[in-house]
Amino acid sequence: MKPLIPLFIWTVCMLEQASAQATLQVYPGDVTNNGEVNNLDFLHLGLAYNYAGPPRDTSALDFSPKTALPWAFQFPGGLNMAYADCNGDGFVNYFFDAFPLYTHYGQRRDSMVTEDVFLEGLAGVDPSLAFDTTNIPNVVFSGQQFSLPIQLGSSAIPVEDLYGIAFSVTLPPAVFDVNQTQFNFSEISWANPDNDRIWMMKKAASNRVDIGWVRTDRNQKRGYGNIGYADFVIIVDVVGLQQPYPIVIERVKMMDKFGNYATVAGDTIWVNVAPEALLADETPENTPAVDVYPNPAGEQLFISASTEMQHLALYDMLGRKVLEQPTRRERRTELALPRLASGMYLLRIDTDRGVVFRRIQIQQ
Repeated sequence: MKPLIPLFIWTVCMLEQASAQATLQVYPGDVTNNGEVNNLDFLHLGLAYNYAGPPRDTSALDFSPKTALPWAFQFPGGLNMAYADCNGDGFVNYFFDAFPLYTHYGQRRDSMVTEDVFLEGLAGVDPSLAFDTTNIPNVVFSGQQFSLPIQLGSSAIPVEDLYGIAFSVTLPPAVFDVNQTQFNFSEISWANPDNDRIWMMKKAASNRVDIGWVRTDRNQKRGYGNIGYADFVIIVDVVGLQQPYPIVIERVKMMDKFGNYATVAGDTIWVNVAPEALLADETPENTPAVDVYPNPAGEQLFISASTEMQHLALYDMLGRKVLEQPTRRERRTELALPRLASGMYLLRIDTDRGVVFRRIQIQQ
């Protein structure tokens, strides 16, 4: 008969096996453990803020799996909060855990990536995130800097249960200095009456800045109004004539203290940018009268002008040219529209008396 294994040895072996099975593979910065680091990970730092658990054995912060013991705390939904300990010291805060998130922003695992879905909110139905353009100059010039307040919600549709919000701002990089675009949420507001919040901004692409803002005290807010400011800089001598350019708020997700997301309607504004030469008491020519119809448009646009037209060009909200057509110096012409995504576009009409722009909504 074989001897029995002593009970304490069996118990130790089982505990070691259970511990090995319970370990987690943490990628520093990937707080949501979906395989990609972005501003939604930053929102979850706010959910885990000031929580603590077992530290990791290694202080390495490269974007590779790090073995970690599970904490006694979980995010709503069941994900262990050890994933929020980005630097592995056993405590979640801003100064040390946001650094790996910034460093690895945009990084993706080689496999097992779950894409984040950003649903577009409906204007007039969902709360809005928009720029306050009340005090924006009618024209801004090359090299000029200007600020826009950021408003969340409205008196008609206030925000319910705000704990954090993530969004992106896209703008034409040939006109706006994306590297100098700044966001500031330091002032007291209805969403931040007690300075109990953290925020981040990160250049995510040549034409895009990602922003994350989140409270840290497990108290959500209700209300509407300004939550911060955005500062923009026009690149010096980038334009040769006055024309409008878009700034877009998109990829918006608002989160409550339970980690639930809500849709928010974004915003698009058009900023009139002029060359610096116009500051020297120069004024552009009187632009001719131009009619464009139907608007909204489907498959075709009709354009008529009080003077001869030379060229037509259609741009999307990011300033990309999607269509152009010479007009053979006509006063009336047609523009056949290809299959384009529904939304706002900018039509440029070159005439023998100057350039005219018209906003066009396309519905296909």
